[in-house]
Amino acid sequence: MAGKTRQPGSASSPTLAGLQVARGLAALSVTLHHALETSNGVPGSFSPDWLTTGGAGGVDIFFVISGFIMAHTSFRPGQPSPGAAEFLQRRAARIYPLYWLACLTMLSLMALGFFQSRVLSPGDIFLALALLPGGQPVIGVAWTLVYEVYFYLIFAACLAAGRPSLVLCAASAVIAALLALAQGLPESGVQRFLSDPIPLEFLLGMGLASVYPHIRETLKGALVGSLLVFFGLALLYAAPLVVPHQTTHGLESWARVAAWGTAGLAIVAGFLALPERAGRLARWLKGLGDASYALYLTHFFVLMGYGLALRKQTVAELPQYLLVIPMVVLACLVGAAAHVAAERPLLRLARRAIDRTAPRRRAETVVTAA
Repeated sequence: MAGKTRQPGSASSPTLAGLQVARGLAALSVTLHHALETSNGVPGSFSPDWLTTGGAGGVDIFFVISGFIMAHTSFRPGQPSPGAAEFLQRRAARIYPLYWLACLTMLSLMALGFFQSRVLSPGDIFLALALLPGGQPVIGVAWTLVYEVYFYLIFAACLAAGRPSLVLCAASAVIAALLALAQGLPESGVQRFLSDPIPLEFLLGMGLASVYPHIRETLKGALVGSLLVFFGLALLYAAPLVVPHQTTHGLESWARVAAWGTAGLAIVAGFLALPERAGRLARWLKGLGDASYALYLTHFFVLMGYGLALRKQTVAELPQYLLVIPMVVLACLVGAAAHVAAERPLLRLARRAIDRTAPRRRAETVVTAA
């Protein structure tokens, strides 16, 4: 959800540019999903269940992308794999600074009197800021980031296995073992977190990365890519028609992994197959992918304003299709602004701090080895 696909000097870089488009599509799907959920229940609402629910599958696309990118960028030909500490440092620099800024904004709004029905304990706030399971989130979408951090910790621990196939096997074994272990734990927030099979979607992305070098020529071309993306999108939105689910928040448990994990895998593979295109639309879609993390974290603030507006009867009675799309567009603009004004500067500062410690870390490694 929060990675970059650019690989300087890599022969496959142009092909991977499609993953930024896939990331943008995933963020757009989640934003539309939440906008439609916000409009549900008012007189002017229009969205059928399958359309509202289907957009939640954007999260599953993100998870497949994350698994692919972590495996692909950690095992580049001719380059050493990162150590666990270096890997975690760079992932933390990518995820936490903008997330903490979004949390600070939300906590400030709560202090000003918004969301009076929500009560967060100091423990909840600590767990939320650390992106650890078990507490109430400060920002609703942060549950997905908790799973991202969970996957990063497992992936970092398995990096010592060396080869991509061994890392995939080790990560699969750890996730499967934790899934099995969770079945015997007493019910709690941590138990519910560990017993959810959704982390298996990261493994789908890792598996795609491990076979991608061997099938690159097969998985290539506009027709193949278009068919895979179309199949994935069709499955994403058709699944809610046939898979029972209690709310529009998404499909549940193994059914979600089977349907939306497969859809995410097809969409990611499809965008890997599509040739890179120039032109205004292609630049816009890639730009949306670049800003996807900022959009993911900030769209809630725009939709909070939308929800407040819907409290007025005259607004609630309007046909909501006239408002949902403008709200999604506004959220994209706010996300792009946050990406430029906050995410980029914070990322530069974090990476600069990491780069300053890198020579010291390498020197300590040499001394230890000696």
